Amino acid sequence: MSASAKLRQRRTRWLVGAVTVAALALSGCGGGSDGNSGGGGEGSAVETGVEDIGQNADQLDPNGTFRYVFVQNPSTFDPHRSGNPWDLIFFRLVYDQLLMEDQAGELIPGLATEWEFNADQTALTMKLRDDVDFIDGTHFDAEAVKANIERMKNLPESTQKGNLARVGDVQVIDETTVQINLTGPGGDLPALFAGPSGSMVSPAAFSNPDLDQKPVGSGFAKLTEYVPGQVSKYDRNEDYWDPEAAKAAKYEIYVQTAAPTRLNMLQTGQAELTYLDPSQSEQAAAAGLNTAPSKSQTIVSFNMNPGKPPFDDFRVRQATEHAIDRQAIVDGVFFGMGNPVAQYETPDSWAYDPDVTPDNPEYGYDPEKAKALLAEAGYADGVDIELLVPSLDDHRATADAIVPMLAEVGIRATTRVIESPTTPVTFFSRQEGNAYAGFGAPFADPTTPYLVSLPGQFRNPWNLSTPEFQAAWLEALEGATREERLPGIHKMIEEEKKILKNFPLHQHIPPSAWTDKAVFPEGYQVAYAPNLRGVGVTA
Repeated sequence: MSASAKLRQRRTRWLVGAVTVAALALSGCGGGSDGNSGGGGEGSAVETGVEDIGQNADQLDPNGTFRYVFVQNPSTFDPHRSGNPWDLIFFRLVYDQLLMEDQAGELIPGLATEWEFNADQTALTMKLRDDVDFIDGTHFDAEAVKANIERMKNLPESTQKGNLARVGDVQVIDETTVQINLTGPGGDLPALFAGPSGSMVSPAAFSNPDLDQKPVGSGFAKLTEYVPGQVSKYDRNEDYWDPEAAKAAKYEIYVQTAAPTRLNMLQTGQAELTYLDPSQSEQAAAAGLNTAPSKSQTIVSFNMNPGKPPFDDFRVRQATEHAIDRQAIVDGVFFGMGNPVAQYETPDSWAYDPDVTPDNPEYGYDPEKAKALLAEAGYADGVDIELLVPSLDDHRATADAIVPMLAEVGIRATTRVIESPTTPVTFFSRQEGNAYAGFGAPFADPTTPYLVSLPGQFRNPWNLSTPEFQAAWLEALEGATREERLPGIHKMIEEEKKILKNFPLHQHIPPSAWTDKAVFPEGYQVAYAPNLRGVGVTA
């Protein structure tokens, strides 16, 4: 039998096994992939998001309530203390950002109407709106921007100071003009200013002891009720500068970790929008709901501890990447809804490196090569590892599919389920276990997911890096445009593969589902981390 035929035979075997795993792990869900939901087969790319999905826009109820169901609370309502990128779902309601992203991922004006680097890219100048007030009555101006950036740089608990490390100081030119002076390349700043780093808090509220639960921003909605673990409720900000932003009078975000319950909430009229497990697309469509693949940057990755055997040997880390059949996981566990990837940029990203793919023999599925590398590293008879498994259905299904793949090449994994929220502390702080598979959160800039390969990072307690990667990471920040930055970004991606303390498996694209009551702006793409700006309901 030829080598390629053997690979196909193994892929089929893992695919059958993974489908069985998914059916067990995602019990209570419908089976199969909805043919209209965009699920892709082997070698195909899943299109993310759907345009022109707004229906019944002429029946918009300006006094209605839009209800969304997600799987977690915000970790805090203070954006400068937030270490969870999913918090941006909530921040976009109550805070304005300096810049925003449109549906195509392009940066557009927010609180800043214009932005430009100077000729030598040592400063970024921003022109600001002059008609914005925070909900406490404080006026937004250049002084407020300066105060927010200085707070993020100096607050002991700030999670944003790393993003602003190359900001030297901030100059107020006039009331509506601010100049951010740089000490190094800052090409990522505009993108970062569309996220928590650009979320503006009223300076008068900086010292509020309850800012973590009572946000004071200038957003299109105001928080009125917050019950941790259950719901957060918001009223439209009637004084907001953009009257088109809040199409509903009220917004509610409910917390529900169980996908069957989220689906039931839509079916019974308790909510208008949620996301589902991939196996539920058919069931949702049969129930008369609208479904589509979510716009998603989430990457599922395999993380290894290089501080102790066996993953302290680069050859073992390489062998592990070659042992895992990414396409079989996408097809079997996630019903074809996803894209196998070998880098932390998604195929639909402007920064995607076409040379770093699962089809490249350097990074792709090759169990024979994995066995040879293990033998070179001194593990010809195989090796035992402990695989930590975050306690969520999709994480467990992924781990269950990976374990037999590793076993075939000689990596014998014993699994231990841990609480999902504690995973980073368990693995990176206490350094328990040898490896785990995890789901990444949305990222603001292509360099963001690669921060973990720099020294001094929480997710790199071993300080495993190379001078070549560190230089490439800085090079990826150079340039005022995407085109100027692209060579550096691709160099960064390729240098990171020479470190390989973690590696991507696939782009996770769960289906979103919504009822006919939901009204979306023209061209809206339902996202895994949705922006509710311009979203409303029918009467």
